[in-house]
Amino acid sequence: MRLIAPDYFDVEIAGETTSLPMLQLDDQRAIALLMDIDMGLAFADRVGRALAARFAAMKPEIVVGSATLGIPVAMEVSRHLGLDKYLILQKSPKFHLADALEEPVRSITSDKPQRLLLDRRQIPLLQGRRVVVVDDVIATGASMAAAMRLVRRAGATVLGAGTILAEGIAWREALAEDAALVQRLGRIPQFRVVDGEARIDPASVEPDMPRPEPVPG
Repeated sequence: MRLIAPDYFDVEIAGETTSLPMLQLDDQRAIALLMDIDMGLAFADRVGRALAARFAAMKPEIVVGSATLGIPVAMEVSRHLGLDKYLILQKSPKFHLADALEEPVRSITSDKPQRLLLDRRQIPLLQGRRVVVVDDVIATGASMAAAMRLVRRAGATVLGAGTILAEGIAWREALAEDAALVQRLGRIPQFRVVDGEARIDPASVEPDMPRPEPVPG
């Protein structure tokens, strides 16, 4: 991926404006990229607190996130819910995951099919538990759908799903009825590459969303 004009897209996340760099994915697509691991501790605290507030009344027993960018989200949401334990679904087939439960997933930012992996030794953490599933961004919805399938296979009840950003609207179709469980702190459209610049794809904008343009840096 490489930078593309305009340089940034401004989005409101949990009550504050964040400028996301614009990157070109391929000849036709661009993305306003959120890298939560680069945003600092104050940002992580703010989004974790905001998501936890959405879920507190549900009284979840454990928070599940997906490696890698979902890890800080899971940690901060857990902390603000007063939970000590959280669970991370892995994507790399490490030696201790040879017999893992797995679900296939394909991400918009990756060229290759991936898998979400759950260490079977962690199944007791989920079995019969009330769970919320979190991630940094929901784009196609494929990763979140796979995470939900996996924790349900382990015997958990999914109370809700949380994300810092929801991108476009395609995720609603991928998640089907589970789309109603999603809590998001910010929304961004998808972008087309037109004449060497990133432009908002009107088909990706929800009816109640404003239609701002990317702003030059």
